[in-house]
Amino acid sequence: MGVSRSWRSRLPHDGAPDVRVTGLRKSYGEVVAVDAIDLDIAQGEFFTMLGPSGSGKTTTLRMIAGFETPDEGTIELAGEDVSLLPPYDRPVNTVFQDYALFPHMTVHDNVEYGLMVKKVKKGERKQRAQAALEMVQLGGYGDRKPSQLSGGQRQRVALARAIVNRPKVLLLDEPLGALDLKLRQEMQIELKSIQREVGITFVYVTHDQEEALTMSDR
Repeated sequence: MGVSRSWRSRLPHDGAPDVRVTGLRKSYGEVVAVDAIDLDIAQGEFFTMLGPSGSGKTTTLRMIAGFETPDEGTIELAGEDVSLLPPYDRPVNTVFQDYALFPHMTVHDNVEYGLMVKKVKKGERKQRAQAALEMVQLGGYGDRKPSQLSGGQRQRVALARAIVNRPKVLLLDEPLGALDLKLRQEMQIELKSIQREVGITFVYVTHDQEEALTMSDR
């Protein structure tokens, strides 16, 4: 059974939301993954979609990111209808459970890569990459390779790589799922702290109720 719910009436702030989903629907053959969902997420909110595997959370996230095309409905980001835009034209970044770091690059080069693709000037992108690493407490790790880092450190690099692009919305698909319990609990607190510091809207997917309650505004 897929997602079928409205969060619209529970928007905690005035003004246009950073994310607005209206009548979103997605099916795979006979299976309805997401069924007419309505969703508003306010600017700067830490919003979590909580539910068991197969409930449509990740499908919803992938449609917001542009990796999946909805059968019906619209997606607005910062007041703009992006329903037909490809992922690279949407003001979002996504952090996955499998960090997807480039193994042959240093930590600093991994974080800087997105800025290089966007043709940001070399001096600015190095400065922004270093600032992002310091924000996730990895300021002195820039010259290391991903293979020299722990799982928690690699997750921080993935987070820095997303934040450095200054997205309007950051999407996180069970990013702590591969970590052990102690490290996962530490990262929950750290993620919330980082979110407050940068002020970016976070949309987080998890099946872990404790994780959702620890970090979420809603």
